Amino acid sequence: MGYLSNQTCRVLIVEDELHARRYLRELLSAEPGICIAGEATDGAEGIEMIKTLTPDLVFLDIQMPELDAFEMIAELGRSNMPAFIMVTAFSEYAVRAFEVEALDYLCKPFDQGRLHASLTRFQRYRVRRPEASSVSGPVAKAGRRRLAIKQESGIRFIPVEQILWIEAANKYVVIRTADQSYISRQTIQSIMDDLSTDHFVRTSRSIVVRKSAVVEVKPLFHGDHIVALADGTELALSRNYRDAFFSEMAQ
Repeated sequence: MGYLSNQTCRVLIVEDELHARRYLRELLSAEPGICIAGEATDGAEGIEMIKTLTPDLVFLDIQMPELDAFEMIAELGRSNMPAFIMVTAFSEYAVRAFEVEALDYLCKPFDQGRLHASLTRFQRYRVRRPEASSVSGPVAKAGRRRLAIKQESGIRFIPVEQILWIEAANKYVVIRTADQSYISRQTIQSIMDDLSTDHFVRTSRSIVVRKSAVVEVKPLFHGDHIVALADGTELALSRNYRDAFFSEMAQ
């Protein structure tokens, strides 16, 4: 039985070097459950093939003419990007790769065993990913188990269950746990895209809070409120987010 069990994985290769495409195609062909849906020779072609082929997984070279991998993701939009594994000869892009949510980072040259490990990681991702429900109504997003935060020493992985609240600060977000704060160069919306709506809720344009940390809501003037957390923190609840907040908290 293959690593994907009975599920077929449709793969797109985006790589400008011919020999690298051939090598990757050869390794992928040896893996059960893999169907190579197409090959793109640059970032622009990769975008078009993602739109038309809707692959399950993309193997994405970083350095390409015209559009590199990061420019390609930015132009396509992260929400429209399938699961992807970055492939490169350079190790210095690893931090950026995980910041844009690459499933894995393959450094050339790699062998069959290393590729198989990446595909196993994709299998775990596919199992965790929420699928469309047959029951009518919205489907809650499962969210990530940890956030990757770039620091001077490398990448810090913060378990999501430790996060109490998050606040936007200019071009950064401040992520608060019970005993520490972390600063990340992201938007508040990109953070929300990573978090489960079962456990987190927005209280204003710039604040996201863990539902289980909320112990009280205090009314202010003009429809605004204060959200009190178990650790004594008080956060603003904007009237524009009030109804959605109470609706989410009731679930």
